[in-house]
Amino acid sequence: MSNTSYSFKENSHVIVNQGGEKKVMKKILSVALSTAMAFSMFASVAFGADAKLTPEQQFNALKEAGIVSGFPDGLSHLERTLTRAELAKIIVNSLSLEPVDATSYNDKNYANHWGRPYIEAATQAGILNGKDAVKKLFDPNGAVTVQELAKVLVTALKLEVPADANNTASEWAKGYVAAAVNAGYLADGINYQAQATRSQAVVAAYAIYEAAQFKVTKAEAIDATHVKLTLSNGETVEVTLEKALEPNKATELEYTTADGKVLKYTVTYVLTTATKVEKVTATNLKEAVVTFDGKVDEDTATEVANYSFKSGKAVKSATLSEDGKSVTLTLSSTFTNNKVEYLTVSNVKAGDATISAKDVEFSVADNELPEVKEVKSLGTKSIKVTFSEPVTNVVQGNFELDGSAYYGDVKELNSRTYVLTPYSGALAVGEHKLVVKGVTDFASFVSLTSTHTITVVEDTAAPTVAEATATLESVTITFSEEVDPDTFDEADVFWKSSGENKEANRVETIADNKYKFYFENTDNALPTGPVTIYVQDVADFSGNVIASGTTVVVTPEIDQTRPEVTKTEATDANTIKVFFNKVLDETTAEDEDNYTVTNGDDEVLTVASANLIQDDNGAYKVVELTLYKDLTVGNNKLTIKNVQDNTRLKNTMLDYSGTVVLGDTEAPKLDDNYLVNEAAGKIVLTFNEKMDVDSLASYSNYYVEYDGKRKPLTGSIADLSVVNGGTAVIITFAENVDLSKVDAIVVLGVKDLNGNVLEEFINGSGNRIAFADKGLEVKSAKLIDKKTVEVEFNSTISAVNKSAFIFNNTVTAATYNVTNVKFDGTNKVKLTWDTEYTDTEGLELDVKGTVTTLVGKLNVDTTTGAATVVEDKVAPEIKGDLAVSGSTITATFTEKLAAVADESRLVSDFVITRKWDGTKLKTSEYDVAVVGNTVVITLNDTTSYNTAYTVQFKGSDLITDDTTNANKAKSFTKTTGVVAAH
Repeated sequence: MSNTSYSFKENSHVIVNQGGEKKVMKKILSVALSTAMAFSMFASVAFGADAKLTPEQQFNALKEAGIVSGFPDGLSHLERTLTRAELAKIIVNSLSLEPVDATSYNDKNYANHWGRPYIEAATQAGILNGKDAVKKLFDPNGAVTVQELAKVLVTALKLEVPADANNTASEWAKGYVAAAVNAGYLADGINYQAQATRSQAVVAAYAIYEAAQFKVTKAEAIDATHVKLTLSNGETVEVTLEKALEPNKATELEYTTADGKVLKYTVTYVLTTATKVEKVTATNLKEAVVTFDGKVDEDTATEVANYSFKSGKAVKSATLSEDGKSVTLTLSSTFTNNKVEYLTVSNVKAGDATISAKDVEFSVADNELPEVKEVKSLGTKSIKVTFSEPVTNVVQGNFELDGSAYYGDVKELNSRTYVLTPYSGALAVGEHKLVVKGVTDFASFVSLTSTHTITVVEDTAAPTVAEATATLESVTITFSEEVDPDTFDEADVFWKSSGENKEANRVETIADNKYKFYFENTDNALPTGPVTIYVQDVADFSGNVIASGTTVVVTPEIDQTRPEVTKTEATDANTIKVFFNKVLDETTAEDEDNYTVTNGDDEVLTVASANLIQDDNGAYKVVELTLYKDLTVGNNKLTIKNVQDNTRLKNTMLDYSGTVVLGDTEAPKLDDNYLVNEAAGKIVLTFNEKMDVDSLASYSNYYVEYDGKRKPLTGSIADLSVVNGGTAVIITFAENVDLSKVDAIVVLGVKDLNGNVLEEFINGSGNRIAFADKGLEVKSAKLIDKKTVEVEFNSTISAVNKSAFIFNNTVTAATYNVTNVKFDGTNKVKLTWDTEYTDTEGLELDVKGTVTTLVGKLNVDTTTGAATVVEDKVAPEIKGDLAVSGSTITATFTEKLAAVADESRLVSDFVITRKWDGTKLKTSEYDVAVVGNTVVITLNDTTSYNTAYTVQFKGSDLITDDTTNANKAKSFTKTTGVVAAH
């Protein structure tokens, strides 16, 4: 056979028949019609001089495969002709099509013809047709001509049919014959209308059979999106997938060759290193299990600081499974059953990658009773009982031993595992019965009574050190058996230097026989290179003590990992806790300069103190920041730099920038912006923040004082309408209510968006609103630019006319009529006039509103009262160019400036540069003074050259306008004319 290359198309949906498998015929049709190029590789077999097998040998191969059979005399008789039924059988068997039990033709005795199932299969596959479509005749015993065989081949192989064919075939067959000749399946110049021989049919069938064996013999996933295929002809192909493979799962794929042939097979992307968090589950109220899609690094996966729940639940411990793919998080508190939780995972290492996942959603569902999973003896003195989930309040009364009430110690190793030590002393060697009953889990489900057989075996062997690993700051020891943690502490593991013991300062339980001893203090950290570790006093539960003088040599690994921030939380308005994944160096962790806090208004909040504190496991991994000023509710920014860990190398963190969210815990308040219109039977209540709409619209949150009695508000008494995005509610009394008997509305437990209840309701005062007329009022008026005053009312404005407003200047006696009014459906209105207002003092606003000119939500007039003083909110700014006179430079501002007590401080707010050489003057080379509405700069520059200067004013807290608001002057950069030599 000739060598032929194949390219593949991904994700084709054509199904291939491989290895002789039987497939549903309609599916195989697509295969039969898509093998043109594959079949061409057998052209030389059919008619070429390089054929490796003779037609007789091909017949024998097909016979062995069960596709054809010989005659009774044992011979192939390839010289004979074949019938249409015989051709149908050969085609069906070559393609491994299933014979079909149907009757589509009307030939005489067709229903009983041996070839009917093959004819039906080939017909349904679209390869063979009847001779007379009208009469539905197939002619199963009729001879097959060469040109008919050509049509079958061309149809099955989807060969290209030339439009200008010229040969001796019948007119209908010229194109089919030309296509078969061009592909090498028929010889040129033979009699195409003659009957076809069995030899010709066998050669074609053998080519079809051989092509059908073309398949993928091996598939290897290079990575999640690349697969290497090995084909049956020995070639290899690399394919890029559109959709990534799911790790460690057998996936069925389909690939299509460039010539349309489809290959289907299964590949598994084997992944041992995790790339993501696969899921989080919680089947009890004490634990959450984080499942990764592969193995993760033990040190970072078991670091509790790398996990945080959105609900604020604290993680007490993190335990990695034996296969390294899941972590069980044990809570310090408990979950709430049947509630959705969210877990954030950060900084878990897996190979060279770091896995993080934010707010992974999972449901807590403890719906099962606790069960005993294992009971075994720990020698003759103790019994270990392990439960299916964490349980609580386990006591003597939960057990019976050998038919009697159990009396003895009950020790909790962890929330799932307990050790029973009878007061009566050693248990006899042999079988014992332990009954466990009434044990309660954290969902208050109680276990059923269960009986367990224990085989007690005497234990006289002392524990030994099975394995030990170390860093410069810790030693992890695995003992040969489960040991009793009450028999030792951190001081029982140490190393020596100059005769002095360097003891561990903290110990952490990893498993029943595995403990981590920390040497975190600088005076006891392990040295580099091999070091002998001494272990003493460790005993098992049978009282066997580790041999005196037990030592193990470890070679500490040097920790070069930088500390990282795992989470931040605002515990109150002026306190932030920062959680790290490593024990920190005290000096750098408590340096306030390493922390910058910016609130939601972009104001930097000074850090008053930074204190290194212990986490729930006693490790100094948490820094508590105390601020002088409060955080804003919502997002605040925190940046951290230069903090080091407590390792020998003092690894320094990379700069951190993150968000600290302060939850809204402050109770909402009623404000005095309410309106009452007695005649209309309406009252508008307003609040200082957005409220929960359902809470505001609930009648149960209001009482009405009516005719001297307090009664619940109902829909038959009044209508509730929430307005202004939830900051206000309108109460409109029904027409049948006698308004003269309405005394007040009492507001009860309405809540804000964060569930905080109304402050006045909590305090029991201030939540009674008298039902007495209160009209529209001006709360404030502010000059926001030289042509605009913003007026704030105590209610939403729905209509307004400029004639309702007039401005007076109490200093100059000037008046200003309003040119235009703008309002946007809120309680704020902008009033403008055509020319700039230049007199910054004495501006007052009079409002002479009527129902037709100034209309509030309740259609009430403004309350008559004194004029409102306009508050100046406009910053002074430089007017015109800088003036030069002698050695002075004068900047004139748009309004009078406030006097500055210590003008020597002003020089640092200006940068003055000589133009001729670009030199910045020293602050000792000029003075700055504020005079009226000007700033005067006096130069002491000793240069002898006449030159211009560039003056940059950076902005200052000192240079403000002379108003109660003390608006800061705007910065500027301007260049002077030439200043005389001085």
